[in-house]
Amino acid sequence: MKTPGSTSTPSFLLLGDSHVAVVGLAARARGLAFGGGPLGAGRDFGVDFFSLVADDVAMRDAELEQLYRQALAQLDAPSLGRIPGPLVCSIGLSLHYLSTTQNWLCYQGLDGEFDPGFLDGPLFATIIDTLSRPALAFYEQALALGVKVYAVLPPQRVPPMADRRVFMAAQALLMERLRGLGVELVDVRAAANNDRGLQRVEFCEIDDPLHGNLAFGELVLDQLLRQMA
Repeated sequence: MKTPGSTSTPSFLLLGDSHVAVVGLAARARGLAFGGGPLGAGRDFGVDFFSLVADDVAMRDAELEQLYRQALAQLDAPSLGRIPGPLVCSIGLSLHYLSTTQNWLCYQGLDGEFDPGFLDGPLFATIIDTLSRPALAFYEQALALGVKVYAVLPPQRVPPMADRRVFMAAQALLMERLRGLGVELVDVRAAANNDRGLQRVEFCEIDDPLHGNLAFGELVLDQLLRQMA
């Protein structure tokens, strides 16, 4: 999609957690017309964080609402339903939050293993669906307003407080759910990951166990622009 009066400059609304910050930095460095950036942390989107209003949503938290309105204003858009391009979003994809080790110990045996089939079974799916329901509802509402939506997969970095098995299983399930809604995924794992399925060091923020660096943001932006073309 194009900005009004332009035939070459992509425009988009960027919303999500801290992982989208480097995407915004990369877009700003290229002079792209976008609005937004991080709204909150993963836990902020695991609750009923928005309500429906005409042609739009309203964030229930005052700080999130202020950041959201600022993002729309950067695009001269009065509402989500009238943004001049797609929504690029990482809301609900804070996989380190969903996979916090302590929360999954009760489903493991004394050997630290899950029962066979647990991570691709109905109980696990129900748990992830429940935790992700507010975020998935946000994507549904954006789509219902006629907005094209791209979901950005997070860096494949599993911090010490998270369980890698849960991280990967939750990611696979959420990818399936998002595709089922009609959301297009921005997935750079093939380019950014090593042979263990984790992020290569050259795409990792220094002295940070969680985030991607600017090179990762540029990788995501390049892929996004290819998909938007």
